[in-house]
Amino acid sequence: PPRRRPPRPRCPTPLQPTPQMGKNRRPMSKQTPRRKSYAQERRVFDRLRSDCSDEAKNEYEKAIAMLLDTYNTTIHENRFIAGGAVEVFTYALLRSVGIDCHLYRAQARLGDILLPNDRKLSIKGTFTGGPSNVKLMNKLGGGHREWVTATLFVVSGVGLVYGSPDMVAREYVKDVGDGTQLRKAGLQELIDNPDNLFEAEIAQKPPTEMADFSKKASTTVALQILSDISAEHLTNNFRL
Repeated sequence: PPRRRPPRPRCPTPLQPTPQMGKNRRPMSKQTPRRKSYAQERRVFDRLRSDCSDEAKNEYEKAIAMLLDTYNTTIHENRFIAGGAVEVFTYALLRSVGIDCHLYRAQARLGDILLPNDRKLSIKGTFTGGPSNVKLMNKLGGGHREWVTATLFVVSGVGLVYGSPDMVAREYVKDVGDGTQLRKAGLQELIDNPDNLFEAEIAQKPPTEMADFSKKASTTVALQILSDISAEHLTNNFRL
């Protein structure tokens, strides 16, 4: 009788382990994403260091000193106004050396100053005297937010300090519940490298006990609006 061919073995489907794979075969993991490059942001900072005029630098220093003297950041609401004003001052300083940049727009995320090619710079100030812990970003609710934006730290008694996430050990970037924070030691490491530092005489905020002599940002805004609409009755009854 004719010999019958043995049945051909069925090829395993992708989900069936082969003898070579073993029984503990796991799906292929996703490739680790490539590290983001911050070369453009670094070039912006390097140009500021090399091309900034003494006149522009002096005006920047005086503007921050006047801001802090007028709106003491011991008063909580003044911190937001002071932070926004420092962003505007820094934007103008960058423009003074010919850097193509724009202030953030309503739809911008994770950046205060917008650069070409959809790159961004964040501006963070600390005015207590020297390096300190810096809140990189706030958050609402649970979850975790990663620091992904190159940052210019405006530090009293130091100057402008450049830093990006790839320059700081992860141990210095901490989740603090309501946001993500760069620890003082991490900021100090950035300062210790002279390539990251644009020295400037950045003022320190007035002492806490001077807060009673400070303006409140909300009062200034309210009075300006009353003036703009010629609100005579309300203005005449306003008392500081």
